[in-house]
Amino acid sequence: MKKVTEQLKEICRNYPFQEKVLLTDSYAIGEEIVSRFISEGNHAINLRNRTVRDIALEHSEISSQEQFDYIENTVAVQMVFRILTSIKQKELLQYFNFLEVTPAFCRAIYDTIRILRLAGITSTTLNTEAFITEEKGFDIQLLLAEYEQMLSVNKFKDDTILLLDAINGLQKKPNAVYILQSNLSLSLLEEQFLKHLLPEEYFKLPLTPVFGVPVPEHSELQSISWGEPGKYSYLYDLENGENAPKPELTLLTAKSEEMEVKGILEQMKHRGSKMDENVIFYTSADPYVTVIYHTAQKNDIPVTFGEGIPISFTRPGRFVKAMILWIKNSYSVEAFIQLLQEDTFTLGDESPSKTRVTKLLREAQIGWETSRYLSQIEKEIENIQSKIDRTNDDMHLSYLESRYKEYTFLKTWFSRVFKKIPPLQEQMNTSDVLSGLLFMLRGHCKSTSPLDVAAVSKMTEEIERVLPYTDEILTMYELVEKVNGLLLDTRVNQSGPKGGHLHVTNYAKGIYQGRENVFIVGLDNHKFPGTVREDPLLLDEERLKLGNKLLIQKDKNQVNLYSMLQLLANNSGEISVSYCQFDINNNRTISPAHLFLQCFRCKTGEYNAEFKDLLTSNEVLRVTETLDERDFWLNKLMGYQMFELDQKIIENHQTLGNGLKGEEHRQQEEFSPYDGLVHVHGEVVDPRVNKERRMTAGKLEKLAQCPYAYFLQEILRVKPAEEMTYHPNVWLDAATRGSLIHRIFEMFYRRLKERGEKPSYSIHEEVILAIANEVILAQREELPPPSNRVFDREVSDILHCCRIFLKEEEEYCKHYDPEHFEYRFGIDDIPPAEIKFPSGETIAISGIIDRVDKSSSGHYQIIDYKTGSTYNYSEKESFKGGRQLQHFIYALAIEQHLTLDSGSVIESSYYFPTTKGLGERYVRKQDDNLRKNGLDILEKLIDVLKYGHFTMTDDLNDCKFCDYKAICRRDTYGESIIERKQMSEAEGIRKFKGVRVYE
Repeated sequence: MKKVTEQLKEICRNYPFQEKVLLTDSYAIGEEIVSRFISEGNHAINLRNRTVRDIALEHSEISSQEQFDYIENTVAVQMVFRILTSIKQKELLQYFNFLEVTPAFCRAIYDTIRILRLAGITSTTLNTEAFITEEKGFDIQLLLAEYEQMLSVNKFKDDTILLLDAINGLQKKPNAVYILQSNLSLSLLEEQFLKHLLPEEYFKLPLTPVFGVPVPEHSELQSISWGEPGKYSYLYDLENGENAPKPELTLLTAKSEEMEVKGILEQMKHRGSKMDENVIFYTSADPYVTVIYHTAQKNDIPVTFGEGIPISFTRPGRFVKAMILWIKNSYSVEAFIQLLQEDTFTLGDESPSKTRVTKLLREAQIGWETSRYLSQIEKEIENIQSKIDRTNDDMHLSYLESRYKEYTFLKTWFSRVFKKIPPLQEQMNTSDVLSGLLFMLRGHCKSTSPLDVAAVSKMTEEIERVLPYTDEILTMYELVEKVNGLLLDTRVNQSGPKGGHLHVTNYAKGIYQGRENVFIVGLDNHKFPGTVREDPLLLDEERLKLGNKLLIQKDKNQVNLYSMLQLLANNSGEISVSYCQFDINNNRTISPAHLFLQCFRCKTGEYNAEFKDLLTSNEVLRVTETLDERDFWLNKLMGYQMFELDQKIIENHQTLGNGLKGEEHRQQEEFSPYDGLVHVHGEVVDPRVNKERRMTAGKLEKLAQCPYAYFLQEILRVKPAEEMTYHPNVWLDAATRGSLIHRIFEMFYRRLKERGEKPSYSIHEEVILAIANEVILAQREELPPPSNRVFDREVSDILHCCRIFLKEEEEYCKHYDPEHFEYRFGIDDIPPAEIKFPSGETIAISGIIDRVDKSSSGHYQIIDYKTGSTYNYSEKESFKGGRQLQHFIYALAIEQHLTLDSGSVIESSYYFPTTKGLGERYVRKQDDNLRKNGLDILEKLIDVLKYGHFTMTDDLNDCKFCDYKAICRRDTYGESIIERKQMSEAEGIRKFKGVRVYE
């Protein structure tokens, strides 16, 4: 940089009052040069920083006879989408006809068109024979022609038209002095424009030479003006640079990118440098921008990012991402709650708290779909109003009025929002979705920082810019990709270096930076010099044939290496290079780039050193400092050895200490309170004593399956959040589907009983199908399906179940008459049934029996519909270790409740009238032996409650569909440990093991 500022100073001294135009690749590069120049005490009178496009724009406006709008990239990509969609529908494409028109493909096509047009190639001058196939050449020519037509019809200008107009309207400034950046990047048209613009004499800023690698070939305007060699000029020519000043190199490596960055911050701290004396160059934005941004946020470090930061880091970016997820999940309450919890969203000043809104929405049982928000909330409002009208309790009245106000607010809020955002459909209008997002961004996105404000501004501008040209109908998948490309794949807060700030940018943009301390991260062989990938739309062989200065992709690695070496050579201060040696995501080691090895050779003087020498050398600093808690755990995790936590750590983390204590007891063979040994009050939990405690068949089966799960559910009252989860391929969950089928069968039999008829397939098929459709449509109103396709598939299955049921019932009812349907006891105001033990003690039972049939001989049979598969059911196992008790409990309960003689119920059946069950029946004979065994099982289970010995199940298969797996962590126990614990002499465990012996 010293030679650059010296030449600039000389030019300003020789031409003090003339206009001086500094011509650079980007405005940021010019700013770097001018800022450095001024910081050294120089005056930049009449020195203007310009790019080729800036100057072309000035001259284009002079020559243009008509009013044109400049076409922004987002609009251009949208126009390409419309072009591709149109010509594909007309079947005009030949080479690209079978490719899907995605946003990514449209961007790639637009880039190709832009490259060709800036190279001076039009649809009429394109050499179609340059392409690998005639069809590809035809398609590219067609796309170019359609794009040119689009520009003309819409009166748009792109960079190509801008440059051509500028050439035509060029008015040279005879006294202007032009100063060019060395190594300018120019397209053919840009170079032609400069040839018309520049006088015979112009200046070019020097660059420090680089030796030992090929210099990229350039035309005169893009060539390099060489200055004096520097101490980094000979990095790839070490033998010839022995007499040059010794480079000041620091080499670092770390186990993660995060530690790599923290190691660099430690280097800055040790040197005592100010933030604005340092710059970090990365070889890849991902993951370094992410790591540096979050590290800076956490430690309050002021940072500027040359390429900006991903908009997804900002609250508005996260907000749009969550909004898309909400729409994609058919506006499910679960996704809306996630949106609330992101802290990116505001309902307004008058809204209830987020916790209250979450609770209210869950209580309303909305599930998903826009219409259900309003209908279910309205039901809650009506229900609350009814309670308000009936209550005389002032305290309860105040509570109800508060809930009424909260639900009324939500109804008003959702009514307004759902007028702006469209409901989920299989295909949606892009304009409607973008308009909805625009409304939400403006009115409900939380912005708490200048960065958030910039992100909202960026996204609203992009939406407003593209909205007039979007009316296409897309699938939700295509829409998500489109929104991501339009809004979430962008960056905000691009900035040049600022005083008091650490600057971070890509190495390719750092040649003219002038900061004293340079840090280069990401010098591993995956990230640098990068992987050569040809552009599939414009192959290198096609570019060569087309000519016109089109860049060749195979040279990219060499260009990358040269750019990095030029950056190094242009610096005179201390430079640190580093790389991450371990890929945590893929669990593999990473090798350094060849440049890192070359830096090692330069630093040590060992010109023949190999990569293996890096591993043991003390010249490579290994970042191992523990800078925060995360680093401590990372070092321990990567240490590959067991260790014990220091007592001080445990004392400072009480929950950690409690967890370790619990884990220690759990891994011991003794049955302890950490495994379910609980002190209970028998008069409370024992239903033989506490007559208010009603049992159900389901609770008793849960107790038999796993006492610990019963303890969590019924004693501690731990329950999973009840949410109706949206799934794009499922309408009804198993429980809802089962209830619906039960309702159909009940309604069918009640209708037949009213008519005094027995089921007949030929007579009643239409009857049961009509009832089924009636129930299904009512269920659809209550719970909308995710799509018509899913709805039709599930309806077809339900109707098939009805046909199976009717065929089976026609044969079965020759000997039985169904008498009771959905028979209830112990529910609402209906008294419970009582089961009496041989000891004379009783327990109260509540439940619902699907059906009670009477045989021609006067005996009864209980029918329990099962709408799943027959897995876990067999003829041989009546109780299955206590897991199947319903048949026995319901037999005793119905006899007592209907005051029937003991033994009146002779059979109980598990009936599977479904596609999976194929009408299978598993019959349990309710004989004396079964009843004797069943009562013994029940007494033993009630004793488990009495003693409070809630051991875990002895069978890991019981955990497969358990709601409490995350709490009990039964699968973390060794089977031998469980066996040892269940060898305890605890009375409750002995009773549980006694239950298991019954098959």
